[in-house]
Parts: sequence; C-alpha cells; structure tokens
Amino acid sequence: MGEWQGKQVLGMRLTWNKRYITLAPIATVLGLAFKLHDPSRLLSDNESPGITCALIPTNTPGVEIGNRHFPLNVPFQNGPTRGNDVFVPDRLHHWRAKNGRVKGWRMLVECLSVGRGITLPSNSTGSLKSVALATGAYAHIRRQFKISIGKMEGIEEPLARIAGNTYVMDAAASLITYALMQGEKPAVLSAIVKYHCTHRGQQAIIDAMDITGGKGIMLGEANFLARAYQGAQSPSR
Repeated sequence: MGEWQGKQVLGMRLTWNKRYITLAPIATVLGLAFKLHDPSRLLSDNESPGITCALIPTNTPGVEIGNRHFPLNVPFQNGPTRGNDVFVPDRLHHWRAKNGRVKGWRMLVECLSVGRGITLPSNSTGSLKSVALATGAYAHIRRQFKISIGKMEGIEEPLARIAGNTYVMDAAASLITYALMQGEKPAVLSAIVKYHCTHRGQQAIIDAMDITGGKGIMLGEANFLARAYQGAQSPSR
C-alpha cells in the first residue's frame, strides 16, 4: 500500500537507473519495464508474476528526468532517467492475466515493433532524401575538367547507389507504416526494416561523403553533410 493523490491505494515500489532512453528529457509519461515480485501475493496468487510494464507520469515523486545526452551532435532528445523507491499504483500497471502471469512481455514486444517501425525508418528515409537531393545538386554544379562531376563514371556509380537506397528505404518505411495503420504488430518485419534502413543509410552517407570530398569534411555553416555523416553512426549503437 502507498499514497497516491492523497489516498492509500494498492501498488508497487520501483527503483531504476536507465541511461539511454529516447525522449526521456522531455517526456511526460515514462514507459518502464521491470520484473515484478509479489511475495505477499497482494496483486495475485503468484509470488513472481514476471516481466511487466507500467506507464508512469514523470511528475510522480521520485522520478528523475531532464538531463540530456549529445550523441555525435544529433539533436534528437535522448537521456537518462532514474527512480528511487517510486510508488506506482496498481491502475498504472498493465499486467493482469487470468493465470496470474503478467502480460507485460507481450505488450513490450508489440509496442517495440510499433515504435521501431515508425521512428527509425521515417527518420532515416527523411534524412537520406535530403542527402540525395543535396548531393545530386552538388554533383551537377561542381565542375572539374570543364564538366560536371556528376557525369563522371566514378561519381555516377555512387550517385546511383544513393538513389537506389533512398528508393528502397522509402518503400520499406511506407510498407511498415501501412502495416501499422492496419492494426498489425509486425515485430519481425520492423526488425528487418530497421536493419536495412540503418545499413543502407550508412552506406549512402559514405557514398555522399566520397562524392563531396573536401566539401564534406570541412565543418561550417555551408556543410550540408558532415553532421549527417556523424549521426549515421548512432542508430547501430
């Protein structure tokens, strides 16, 4: 038992220390996975219901957020969250099952497939479209030996790979989004799409850096590629 909004209610006490959490610095609700133990059997007849999860408002006493990481100059919010002896009422706990075992693991897998299927494919595809547009334009206006470098065979080949990878990633992002809109929970498909978007995006950024050469490695306001090149290493970490 514990106090929640001025009332004594049934619940759990949680302590955690998580380091790399997407959107944690600005979150209003925190999704937390944990292994539940109930030795007094207050929630069910099972002393060890298993892995489960709860949705915890970040203004709950004991919850710490706000600090932020700066991974390779990528502005996307990511940071740590901590909780010390945080009381969570039973109504925020998504766990119940007829046999006393929690359903949190299933919920985690389904939610992971949704988040993974939206965030990374859309971010990667949008970024690569910008890179493809800017790199293609640069290859057209940059001239050597009185011709555009985009007409040179050594440049045409990586340009074609960039275009191909961008097309494939756009199709993959559309596919996974359509599946989610139909109410599916495509855990395997989202994992495959994430892998290919990460790998193809990194390869395309490397090709773009090869095309731009010195323009791509000189940091400054006019450099359209360097930060994307740095950030391309983040998804695989």
